[in-house]
Amino acid sequence: MRTMIVAIAAVFLIGTAGCEFTNSEKKKTQAATAADIAAMRDDVGRLRVEVEALKREMKDSERIMRGHITSLQKNLNDVDAKAARRVNEAQTKLVNKINEIERKRVNDKNALNEKMDAIVGETRRALGTAPTSGTATRTVRGIEHTVKEGETVSAIAAMYRDRYGNKYNATTKAILEANNLSATSIIHPGDVLLIPLKE
Repeated sequence: MRTMIVAIAAVFLIGTAGCEFTNSEKKKTQAATAADIAAMRDDVGRLRVEVEALKREMKDSERIMRGHITSLQKNLNDVDAKAARRVNEAQTKLVNKINEIERKRVNDKNALNEKMDAIVGETRRALGTAPTSGTATRTVRGIEHTVKEGETVSAIAAMYRDRYGNKYNATTKAILEANNLSATSIIHPGDVLLIPLKE
């Protein structure tokens, strides 16, 4: 009887010990799982922080890129505007230079014509003949008049009519014919015109 009781007690003790071991293992497993979950939550939290940081960096980079693009576009526009101004300035300078050359050419031509007219006038005065614009010559009696600055044929004709009355055929047409000039002929200071006598 005592032996049976001892055996039952031993079995009971062994069974109790087995239950305690199983509960302890469960607690350890649960603790490890809880620790893993906590670690995973920490990782997820860190990942969220990193994702938010990356989003902010992307927004900042996008803003910076837009700023660079705007700056480059402005620089390009400035370069285009400067190039257009330089082209316009070069064209203006070229036009001004051409105009200056043309003015000089006209002035040189006029100066040469005046010198030639002066030489012709001096030659005719030396020969005692009036200036002519054509090749035909006429022998006309009259008085010589040396053209002064600002005088025209019509003004000279009027002056001689006022001064001498009917003594000279002092009409514009008569003076032009006497000097073989046309209505479009130009007279210059120093030219000698023949004012014809009344016939």
